[in-house]
Amino acid sequence: MNKELVTAFKVLKKVYFDGGYASIELNNAFNESLNFNLITKIVYGVMDFDVKLQYFISQFYTKAPKKQVQLLLKIGAYIKLELNSIPNFAYVNELVEIAKHSNLKPYVSFINATLKKISSSNFTLPNKDDNLTYLSVKYSKPKWFINLMLQNFDLNFVEQYLGEQLSTKTHIRINTCKTTISNFLTTLQTNKIDFVPSVFDDAVWVDYSKLIRVKNLKNLFTPQGIPSMIVSRNVVGNTVLDACSAPGGKAIYVATLNPNSKVIACDVYEHRVKLIEDYKLNMGVKNLTTNVLDATNYNPSFKENFDCVLLDVPCSGLGVINKKPDILINNELKFDKLPNLQLEILENNAKYVKIGGTLIYSTCTILPCENEKVLEEFLSKNKNFKIENVETFGVNCVNNNGFKTFFPHISKTEGFFIGKLKRYE
Repeated sequence: MNKELVTAFKVLKKVYFDGGYASIELNNAFNESLNFNLITKIVYGVMDFDVKLQYFISQFYTKAPKKQVQLLLKIGAYIKLELNSIPNFAYVNELVEIAKHSNLKPYVSFINATLKKISSSNFTLPNKDDNLTYLSVKYSKPKWFINLMLQNFDLNFVEQYLGEQLSTKTHIRINTCKTTISNFLTTLQTNKIDFVPSVFDDAVWVDYSKLIRVKNLKNLFTPQGIPSMIVSRNVVGNTVLDACSAPGGKAIYVATLNPNSKVIACDVYEHRVKLIEDYKLNMGVKNLTTNVLDATNYNPSFKENFDCVLLDVPCSGLGVINKKPDILINNELKFDKLPNLQLEILENNAKYVKIGGTLIYSTCTILPCENEKVLEEFLSKNKNFKIENVETFGVNCVNNNGFKTFFPHISKTEGFFIGKLKRYE
């Protein structure tokens, strides 16, 4: 059996049926003897095109088979539609072999016959008359997600948003605690790793699969998106609290940029705080401490104690579905409780800001109900806070009274929101 297809199937089963996260499951399955680029491409490809693939394979049966059979058919359909490197007969035979050696043995004849039909058929989009189905299949997003987008943005905006193809390269930050920018770039050149400059001098776009194979670069870089870096670069002050910090990327960058500052990074669970500690150790940051703390619970020792409080609050994550398509897999997200939680965190942690200090609120979603509406409700009750402009360092975004929303088709980054408030009394 083809080991790459076997591994991809195992990882996808973990994501689809056991609630696993693709990035974690791929890390767990990593084996240098395998073509892991192909495995990663298939795993993320099947998730990215899930709706499209489901629409395609459903044309070849009248009664839906069990979910694991459908997943195997989706892998075949993805290879047929999106990959040119595996011949039809080869992937059909290999996927049938996987079925024979798994709990899908009773379905081998059906899988074989259906895969052969898939391999010899062409894909066509549904009729435009059914606009919701058409958009859902064309952009391979669940109907509930399309509906949600259309409730918040006009059709033209939604189509541009969904149609934007971001760079396949990974945006990384150079760890200036352990190396210099020039030395890092020289090492990339020496190892023949192409890179593209970022908007920031301490970051570049690279082929991540090649980068991680260079052992002497370990801990000299970290993946970090441009909006996340913008958040950290808007932090000013000698005392900083990151109240929802795990895994700690923003807090560690704040500490790196401001080596004389004191940064406290908190999270609600001990195992998540351990992630921050490990990250801190790897990056060589000295001026950051951690604390297990629920951001909704008031801590009197923090009262008016910080020049800046950073709140990267729990959110739907819908701005980063291009990088984390598993967010949409089997998960019709419920949004009604999130804004209340976000407002609760905001109101509690605002008490920790000094007079003259700032509060930065960020999310990796683009829904107004989780972003500007939360801040507007907070401001309606807290007149001692005013909107401060967020510096975006030349990155295009939508500006709403100083609040900044990053959209893929406008910013060429993942979807993100940043709001900044200043306390005046």
